[in-house]
Amino acid sequence: MTPPVQAPYQPYPPFQPEPPRKGSGLAIASMVLGIIALLLSWIPIVNYLAAVLAVVALGLGIPALLRARRGVAGGRGLAITGLVTSVVALVLVVVTQLLFSAVIDEVERSLDEETGSAAAPELAQPATEGEAAPAAEVVPLGTPARVGDYEVTVDSVELDANASVAAANEFNEAPAGQYVVTQLTVTYTGTEEGMPGWDLSAVFHGSDARQYSDAECMAVLADDALDAPTLNPGGTDTFQFCMDVPAQAIAGGQLSVEPTVSFDSDERVFYAVQ
Repeated sequence: MTPPVQAPYQPYPPFQPEPPRKGSGLAIASMVLGIIALLLSWIPIVNYLAAVLAVVALGLGIPALLRARRGVAGGRGLAITGLVTSVVALVLVVVTQLLFSAVIDEVERSLDEETGSAAAPELAQPATEGEAAPAAEVVPLGTPARVGDYEVTVDSVELDANASVAAANEFNEAPAGQYVVTQLTVTYTGTEEGMPGWDLSAVFHGSDARQYSDAECMAVLADDALDAPTLNPGGTDTFQFCMDVPAQAIAGGQLSVEPTVSFDSDERVFYAVQ
């Protein structure tokens, strides 16, 4: 009887380990910068640096997350943390700057009331062609005046704009008092670039000796200031601000336009409301 033929020995192929993935340096850097930006975003002035760090963290976190999802690098959780903290930091920077500006305006108003140094603005002469009206005077409607890095013309002021605001967006809530809407046409006169919806603020000075800023009005307008584009030097745009003012404080009130972040009340320009 012939014994069975044994199959030849076939050795197993040598073990080849999976090539190691690259490190997660981008993800770590994004997370660290995002956390630092988040911690600094609450501090006025300093949070300008926080905004820069948050933008850098975003720039590092996005490619780090893409590399982690493709499996060529680790640190997916770190990248996500960096993205989330940087976005939150940017939002907090904007909110903090708006609140800081409102506090500065309130302090200036209180100081003016205590010292009695606030002088009633005088009626301005219409500006000649190519010339802005002086900033310390009341500027008529349709007349340009220099406000910070902008030449600002108040086209119109709607003192009872409840119907207009309601028609602009169905989700707009009824005002606590009465909506006042002003339409501006602005030209950027700076040398870099301007964001007029953020750089400028409208304030209604009520006859009740209180100020009502556009930052306190949450309504969405048909041509909202926050939708205004970024302008290069010489660029022009038209948009609207809204203010929520008690109805009894509108008669005899005044409108001003001023830089959103300013420590000098002389940069405030008063405009006629009619």
